[in-house]
Amino acid sequence: MTDIEKLKDLVKKYQLTLSDANFSRNEKNAMKQIIADIELSNEDIRYIESQIFDIARQYINSSNYQKILDWVEIANKTLNHPDQKTIDDAFFSPGDDCVNAIIECIEKTAISLDICVFTITDNRISRKIIEAHERGVKIRIISDNDKSQDRGSDITEMFKHGIPTKIDYTADHMHHKFAIFDNKMLVTGSYNWTRSAGNSNYENILITNNNDVIKKYKNEFEDLWLNMMDLGYNPNY
Repeated sequence: MTDIEKLKDLVKKYQLTLSDANFSRNEKNAMKQIIADIELSNEDIRYIESQIFDIARQYINSSNYQKILDWVEIANKTLNHPDQKTIDDAFFSPGDDCVNAIIECIEKTAISLDICVFTITDNRISRKIIEAHERGVKIRIISDNDKSQDRGSDITEMFKHGIPTKIDYTADHMHHKFAIFDNKMLVTGSYNWTRSAGNSNYENILITNNNDVIKKYKNEFEDLWLNMMDLGYNPNY
């Protein structure tokens, strides 16, 4: 069996684990053993990762969304990542460093993007979010009800494009500024996704792939998502 045939056979084995939208412990251990017996290069691992995302895109829908994301996470963990390093980086404004870093994360997103930000008025970011939605990325947005009504806010526009959006509808503010990309990368910091944050304000973002930290933010997002209201339910829209 040639190297490429081995990789294709490995991809088929991953796909079989998704037949019931569940990656059992036995399947996980079996895949780990198969991986351990194959000498995969870094390029091979990147190829398998891309195939895992392609498989997930074929199966994912509104009813099995979370199960497929869980499958992607487990499937990636079965791979041996000899060159995987902790990613921690910081960016600051004024300037375009923050917005460019956010846009790069959006462009690399393959499966899911959970956005929890006080406001979005920077069209450069909004366009990339809509483009990601149109190429099949499952996006959810949580934002502040007062800011969503501001002149220049892009929240309603993205909602009109079919992106599920929830806001707090309370007297208090939903003041978070974070986003989770494919459940494996987090962007957080003081930076509002606005032009003024990039052009005038002293702001910052931190980007990390620390799994323990991402899980905490993911839990916060899910709690907020359960307790806030769909933007479409507001009679003002």
